[in-house]
Amino acid sequence: MRFLLSMILGAALLSGCDINETMRAKAKDGKTADARALAAKGGCMGCHAVFNTVYGPAWQLVSERYQGMPQARDMLMERINKGSYGRWDQITEGKRMPPQKGALNDEELGKVVDYILSLAGDERS
Repeated sequence: MRFLLSMILGAALLSGCDINETMRAKAKDGKTADARALAAKGGCMGCHAVFNTVYGPAWQLVSERYQGMPQARDMLMERINKGSYGRWDQITEGKRMPPQKGALNDEELGKVVDYILSLAGDERS
């Protein structure tokens, strides 16, 4: 009985995860899984999620805002490292994102930012 209850609870928890078919397809090459693991390591997931606004904006919203901007990758890396405020006030109520310099090295942060920028246009299943 405990096993069955554990399975039901586990399935219920997993069904609420912020994952969709597009993310599963991208995960086949390992890039999505790597980026999400790095984001967790860097503490990003405490304030952000892929499709849901938590404390900071959903990453899909970030991707859509900066879609097509050639300098978006460098700009986002700088804003993450140095901190940011005023760009998402409607979501953060004016609170700033503190500097994250050192949470991830530049290569790791680049993988996370590349993943974030790849999310524009993804639809949740």
